[in-house]
Amino acid sequence: MGWNVLGPATVVSVAYVDPGNFGANIEAGMRFGLSLLWVVWLSGALSVVVQYAAGMVGVRKGAGIFDLVGRRWVAAPVGVAVVLATDMAEYMGVVLGLHFLFGLPYEAAAVVGFADVALLAALADRRSLFVKVIGAMVAAIAVSFLVELYLVKPDWAAVLRYSVTPTLSGEEALVAAAIVGATIMPHAVVLHSHLAVGQRREEHLRQTVVNLLGVAAINASILISSAYMLHGAEADVADVPKLLEPLYGPLSAYLFSLAMLLSGLSSSAVSVEFGLITARLLLGRPVSAWKARLAARAVNVAPAVLALTALGMTPLSVLVYTQFVLAAALPAVLAMLWACSKGAVGGAVRAVVGATALYAAALTALTILAGVRVGP
Repeated sequence: MGWNVLGPATVVSVAYVDPGNFGANIEAGMRFGLSLLWVVWLSGALSVVVQYAAGMVGVRKGAGIFDLVGRRWVAAPVGVAVVLATDMAEYMGVVLGLHFLFGLPYEAAAVVGFADVALLAALADRRSLFVKVIGAMVAAIAVSFLVELYLVKPDWAAVLRYSVTPTLSGEEALVAAAIVGATIMPHAVVLHSHLAVGQRREEHLRQTVVNLLGVAAINASILISSAYMLHGAEADVADVPKLLEPLYGPLSAYLFSLAMLLSGLSSSAVSVEFGLITARLLLGRPVSAWKARLAARAVNVAPAVLALTALGMTPLSVLVYTQFVLAAALPAVLAMLWACSKGAVGGAVRAVVGATALYAAALTALTILAGVRVGP
């Protein structure tokens, strides 16, 4: 098998570069410069440990988290909330990507974007091809932001300093919580435990470290690019291509738009697969993959269009708020993981999982106390 790095960890890693990450990291860089970069790196490091523990549940116990907890611990309601918030963010990324690249109004992009569920359903049933396509999309996103970093030429000494200097004000709390929700994704934790069933431990460890550290670097690149390109601007993510083009040329605007579309398409595959697992848990019986994938996407079409039109919400606010929902759900999912991982991983790894749950809960509480607000 060689040193293969494509596998279940590749699939779940896409959840760590979804449109919610774009929204949270762009918001962080635009409003606070590099000051929240340490949150990205810390969350990325914790994600490696958490996803390793999640996968080991499947490797050692031969079953995923939702199979093991059943209906206990209110797993089904948590799963439904995570499905709705996650797929809303992924779907928003597809809509924005189509809007950026082809100039489609949001309503038309929402209709066209719905068709991606057919592509996802076809690919997901061909696991080997599915993993390769997802890996190629992540690689394309990485290349896009490497070029963006080349264009902005950041001060690497400042990048290093802010990477290791923790600071957090009340005003930064929501965005920090959104970064946590976008980085350590509840559905990725559950899904990894199910996909890793039958893997070897060494293969699982290698793939988790390579894929999760890789997407952590992409997240950092998004925030760094935003800090240098957009810091101080009062803009929404929908305005980013228009702001980038006159400053850094059409290539920067095109690469950002393409990365957003690829992010939405690839991460949708992960959220829809999680929706399939949740539907089976909720109904207590096997569910048609087509029906589950269609329902997971269909349920968010009307709310997405309503939020952007009738309610007047910006795409960035929708993305950040969905990530806050995921951050709020994370402690419950990590509690399930902590319980299921006994006998699958060592005490030190379980301690990190528990500490991460407390970390996410504390940030969520701080956000609520500070007052939930998005925008300058």
